[in-house]
Amino acid sequence: MPQSRSVSSRGASREPEYVTHRVGRLVETVRPTPIYAQPNTRSAVLYPHTPAQFYLMMTQQRGNWRGVLMNNGAVGWVPAGAVKLTPYDVVYTLPRGADPAHVTRLAMRYLGVRYRWGGNDPRTGIDCSAFVKLIYEQMGIRLPRRARDQAKVGMPITRFEDLRPGDRLYFAVKGREIDHTGLYIGDGYFIHSARSRGGVQVDHLNHPTYRRSLVCARR
Repeated sequence: MPQSRSVSSRGASREPEYVTHRVGRLVETVRPTPIYAQPNTRSAVLYPHTPAQFYLMMTQQRGNWRGVLMNNGAVGWVPAGAVKLTPYDVVYTLPRGADPAHVTRLAMRYLGVRYRWGGNDPRTGIDCSAFVKLIYEQMGIRLPRRARDQAKVGMPITRFEDLRPGDRLYFAVKGREIDHTGLYIGDGYFIHSARSRGGVQVDHLNHPTYRRSLVCARR
């Protein structure tokens, strides 16, 4: 997340006070499942086929149904038996006074948007750097188009244990040069648009591919 600073009456800069906001619980599908408009199988189908091992963000529970955040910010419903809870609550640490609802909408609404190399439009597909650029533009911050150029912008995170939700991650997956990027969401998880995943998905930094190829992070 871009780091803001406040200035005291003496002119010295200091860190703002931060507040933690809970967004929801990360869940993983255990089998292919539709997402319904209401918590019953007779309601409209919002998404016909969510594959197994797909991460969703649960924001509500109602009986044997779990409410999950959709791309447009609405809540869809899946049977409780179709998903398993992860131990991770998605949280954002923001300066006091910042609008957590705005960050919530940005966090997970692009899950499932398909991957397209060179794509810039979520309606037709986006690649990794376009995804990160899009999220930051909605926070009023312009970034370069290519991941290797984005990695030169912002405050470097010298220790990965200091990562905060919203920090940008940069990887050299195929060689020595940066060729992939994603957005950290906390507890080792990050969101990215990946060809190997077919689109915007959540992965973990413990995955061998990303553990070995993480080059740098920027705030």
